[in-house]
Amino acid sequence: MNKLTVIFPLLFIATSLAFADSYNVGTIYWKQDVVSINSFVDIYVNDNDMNKKEYPNFADKFTITVWSDTSPDGLEIQVVENGVYSGIFKGTVYIADSGETTKNRLVSNPGDILYAKYVDFTLPDGSTSEIVSAAVVKISGENMNDLLKKIDPNLRPIASQNGVPSWVKSNAGWWANGGISDTEFLSGIEFLIKEEIIVVTPTSVSSETSEQVPAWVKNNAGWWADGTITDGEFLNGIQHLVKSGLVSTNTDPEQISSTEPKDTDSEIAALQAELDICSEIVTAYKRIDCEKPIKKAMTLHAYKMSAEKFDVGPITYYWSGVGSEGNEFYITPTGQPILSIRMLAENISPEITAINCTSPQICAYDVWNGEKAFKYSGMDFTSGQIVLNPGDSREFNILFGPNIGYGGTEFEYDSSKDYFFRINEDFGSASIPLNLE
Repeated sequence: MNKLTVIFPLLFIATSLAFADSYNVGTIYWKQDVVSINSFVDIYVNDNDMNKKEYPNFADKFTITVWSDTSPDGLEIQVVENGVYSGIFKGTVYIADSGETTKNRLVSNPGDILYAKYVDFTLPDGSTSEIVSAAVVKISGENMNDLLKKIDPNLRPIASQNGVPSWVKSNAGWWANGGISDTEFLSGIEFLIKEEIIVVTPTSVSSETSEQVPAWVKNNAGWWADGTITDGEFLNGIQHLVKSGLVSTNTDPEQISSTEPKDTDSEIAALQAELDICSEIVTAYKRIDCEKPIKKAMTLHAYKMSAEKFDVGPITYYWSGVGSEGNEFYITPTGQPILSIRMLAENISPEITAINCTSPQICAYDVWNGEKAFKYSGMDFTSGQIVLNPGDSREFNILFGPNIGYGGTEFEYDSSKDYFFRINEDFGSASIPLNLE
């Protein structure tokens, strides 16, 4: 069995709702049904109804709940839409064997059942539905199939008799019959190839590229849906779409970067191993010096996996959204709205760069509601700026609330207005929707 055939069962799961009618029940599933301890794992939610389209230049996002046998109280993590209008959302959680369950870190033990829950409140009849998916934490040296078989099949959307759920073939049939467009189908495949949910053999794009999907590929989809042809025969059509240039995989040998991305699991495992070595250092200040750069690297990794990023000149800003740790909006008993913003800034340039905020009046960061700019009430910029060496990163916090003077303003909240966090540095600007509620 070739590599494509082995991992193809996940293909349409990640695109099912992007391919289906807009009024449907969402789907949630773990990228792997067997998860290694001390590793990151992705969780996908498919629900086209959650593609709100309120901000045409930004992807939507919301929270889901994850928990395990060891950590039954669990935590909430954010899932972010992979494109502006895709309806496919991705979140990431770190499965740890020690420490505390917090942020995107879920403490679990080998053999634990992992759960992820999405509450779909966009059903056409106004009702809600709780959708749960399960996976297991791998026990080293043991075959996990027996434990997987004990899980309710309804909690394992990637499981079926032949590895391909029956409703996946329904989607293929809809495409073959014209129920969904070629663009929707091809976009879904491209996303999943880039996410490495499905892997294709690297191949050069043919000089005779096509602008239309060949009729035989659609026919194959219909026959596959009917059970007339095998998975492998249908996959031949997918490979043809790649070779003809209709599906971009970024695997053309002439386009592959000389710098290969690091494997996520290997990278975090290596960092954790280094951190464990630091913990053995007896002298306190030496132990702290050892741990500091490693913890910084792990923080950056966590941001990159779970936050939205905004490229502004030489700086990339990572933000996890209101509701994540350090990002909070509430109204005090006296009626004063309080907004706290925590971001991570990374210098991706070869030059030393600084981000600047000297005083409420002279600050490159504020909040805007379409009519009025609100200046900060508190911030943690040292001496009015944060200097970043090439490749360096740093979290920063800004609070909006009471007027502290010095050119400041009192933060006000009007539910009828849209609020944006604005960046206005000399090297570039951005306006990030806050979605305050």
